Amino acid sequence: MAKYLAVTQQTCSWLLAHPAVVSALSSCMEAGDFAALAKGEFSAGPLRLAGSADGGLVAAWNREYLSGTGFEVWALIRLDGTFGLDAVPTIRQQVLERQIYVANQRLQGMIIDGEFIHRTWPNGSQTCLSGRGTEARQFSVCYFEATAGFAGLSARSIILIGPGHNFNDLQSAISHEIAQIAVLAKEADSLIETKRRPLSDAPSFDSLRQSLVPAEQVDFQFHNINLQADYHSSNGVSAYETAHWSYDQWLENGVLNEAQRRVLESDVLLRHPVRVIGPAGSGKTLLMQLLAMRHLRRGMSTKTPVKILYVVHNSPMAVAISDRFRVLGGEEFLTNPEYNLRITTLSDFGRQVIGLSDSMVIDRDAQETKEFQLGQVRIALRDTLDSDPQLVSQSPLMQQVQTDEDLFNVFSHLVVSEISNAIKGRGLIDNEKGYVNSEAAISRLHGVMSPGERKIVFACFRRYHEAIFERFELLDSDDIALTLAGRLRTPLWRLKRKVEGFDFLFVDEAQLFNENERRIFSYLSNGKVPHVPIALALDEAQDLFAFSNAGLATLGITDIEDKSLPSNHRSTKEIVELAFHIIQQTTDLFSHDFPDFNSIEKVMVPSTHALAVAPYVEVCNEEQPKFGRFVMKHVQKIRANNIRQIAVVCHAETYWEELVEALSSSGMPLHVLQQRGEKLSPDQPMVILSKPAYVGGQEFDAVLSIGLEQGVAPPRIVDNIALAAAVEQQVLREMYLVVSRARYRFGALLNRGAVPNSILQGAMTDRLIKKLGTLVS
Repeated sequence: MAKYLAVTQQTCSWLLAHPAVVSALSSCMEAGDFAALAKGEFSAGPLRLAGSADGGLVAAWNREYLSGTGFEVWALIRLDGTFGLDAVPTIRQQVLERQIYVANQRLQGMIIDGEFIHRTWPNGSQTCLSGRGTEARQFSVCYFEATAGFAGLSARSIILIGPGHNFNDLQSAISHEIAQIAVLAKEADSLIETKRRPLSDAPSFDSLRQSLVPAEQVDFQFHNINLQADYHSSNGVSAYETAHWSYDQWLENGVLNEAQRRVLESDVLLRHPVRVIGPAGSGKTLLMQLLAMRHLRRGMSTKTPVKILYVVHNSPMAVAISDRFRVLGGEEFLTNPEYNLRITTLSDFGRQVIGLSDSMVIDRDAQETKEFQLGQVRIALRDTLDSDPQLVSQSPLMQQVQTDEDLFNVFSHLVVSEISNAIKGRGLIDNEKGYVNSEAAISRLHGVMSPGERKIVFACFRRYHEAIFERFELLDSDDIALTLAGRLRTPLWRLKRKVEGFDFLFVDEAQLFNENERRIFSYLSNGKVPHVPIALALDEAQDLFAFSNAGLATLGITDIEDKSLPSNHRSTKEIVELAFHIIQQTTDLFSHDFPDFNSIEKVMVPSTHALAVAPYVEVCNEEQPKFGRFVMKHVQKIRANNIRQIAVVCHAETYWEELVEALSSSGMPLHVLQQRGEKLSPDQPMVILSKPAYVGGQEFDAVLSIGLEQGVAPPRIVDNIALAAAVEQQVLREMYLVVSRARYRFGALLNRGAVPNSILQGAMTDRLIKKLGTLVS
């Protein structure tokens, strides 16, 4: 039996609205299967349970309500002992309900209902009746609240014990628990961030799992949809055959099975928001388009006007999506004001609503804008580090950032996120003290930095803001998003949204939008249904910079349901196994968030394929004077074996210029891919040079990763374990994304004297990738 249960405040609020889940949770405690969570985890719907290795603590959280700071607001409930929740089993559920209520109220600074006979005691503890019902009212629960800064706490927390009869005994017992608050809260935070373990199949969790399954999912059985939509399919239909199919052809030609038809025909968006989850090739975008077409055609047939907003990340994607809708037969919807489909980037939509001219923004394309922002942040960060050597000398982390180019580039990405979400998103533009001296963690990066390091980051922001806002007199993508959000929060928009809002919202590749941008979506519907009628397509494993992402419910999109699409993969079994091994190392993706690799074995490229080679690592030999030339020769060797499209993906900025020079001078057909979503000809032989952030949505015959070396990717970080772990998570996602682009071959090329990073070494130990001594043939 665990000693404590930790529940986040937002999860307490959610549980109060789901009494069946509380009842099932109480039943799990009675069965004693919380012990199974020391080695496994529970995941169903939005609820997650994970236990400490020693079995002393179980943490429970709703993934949609995580703050994204890495430091949650916890309620800590004693389970065992004289004043534990299990002390009086007959009233366990009533006491648990009361403790969840008390925690939710007090962690938000709200009073306890007077009927519960609340009392305050000299040691700072408080008591109230332990629950409803005759028996529970004979007992009390006792609790103690602690704010951020108490004993090193990073966020407000509360610890609760009971039931108990004697007030003096309860006060004495809570005094011994107070010292545990900070320790338990820190351990609970770490359970969210721990590397994932197998899902527990303990029988007592069945009732909890069932309580989290929506009734419609039982009726329609949406889960494990297999949408055959690309190069290979069990029906023998290729992408070339389906490229010109209309909406009716997709429904009539037998490619969509019964489960897929039910997704289209069940009108799920009329009941709740939907998140379509799946890796590349699973058909997320196609399903979104078919759903949009269904609602538009139905509106036209019933003469009910319908407006749909389809949001993409950049301009090339907007063009591609528009072309696809024309093929599906939706061209008339692009211009019809009554049955209207509006395909746009969020940046373009925001500019039009706010009324900004092109001269006031960095670039009309969102991705170009963000690339410019990153470049300006790098300049500002370098200037900040160079201008204050005394402050830098006090921080081992900043000294490393200043001298290590690879760490500097990684840290620049984190600073971009920090400026967007923590400084601008929380309105701290003119409040340096509020950012630097805050006891509560504002973001994950903020929480792992010292005040001196925060001061450097804020100084970097000031330089960046002066350049963009004052010197160039431009608005960046976050300025547009925040201005748009401010406009949409007004009473005027609440009045106008009935007419100007949208009936349905579709957001493609939602992982590419940051928190400021995601907050906007909940305001764009017209309010005809009580929920946000939105469908978001995303592969969370491709969210490369998921260092500070709040749950969707905290951004206004509540009660979202997941629809998972297993992959229809085109890689060999060996490449798929390597990709799965990598993604398993992540800390914030549970097993059911992973691609369902077991379901796609039939459509994998056979290992005996003439072009197939098992994944390998190769180190530059002594015969090659330059690493770039070694990579170029390796590419030429592969091309000689009839491999037509080869992607060279650079994980380390250190090697980028050398690779550009070597491959440009090789005479091979080189294409430098610098924008996600760019359309590449599938039948033209070429060599593609790119970075991990831009290869999403693409596929290649062979992929070569450059820079996956110990101390390079991820860069070595000394004296900051939390930041080092976070940066490793970023590299894991990059590696998964890059490996999963390869059809027949994946290789990691290392410089002379380098050793593989720990992730590759783990894969080598498990015999999922081998080290070669010579060039492969």
